[in-house]
Amino acid sequence: MVSQQMQDNVFILSLSGEININSLTETRNQVEESGVECQERVVIDLEKVSFFDSSGLGYLIVLIKQIRMNRGLVALCNPNNLVRRLLSTIRIERYIGIYDSLDEAIELGLQPG
Repeated sequence: MVSQQMQDNVFILSLSGEININSLTETRNQVEESGVECQERVVIDLEKVSFFDSSGLGYLIVLIKQIRMNRGLVALCNPNNLVRRLLSTIRIERYIGIYDSLDEAIELGLQPG
């Protein structure tokens, strides 16, 4: 499932559940409907994500690239330990900040380079 909200001019996209090959089409459709790729400042909240498989991780990378190609700033926050380990295996932290809280992601992760 996907939800969104605005907070302090930041678009917060919250993902939940398992993001895998079985749920990816629905997740992708919901994300596309949100219009997130056109936002200037985005935090992707992973607090309620229990698992990513390779297709889910691939989609997350594509989403991040879309936001950045449109000159948006993006950060990740609140991954559980399993999700953090999965993100670490693809070394995503070399390209995008991963923060322990939403406030930290907004404060530290969305500053222009």
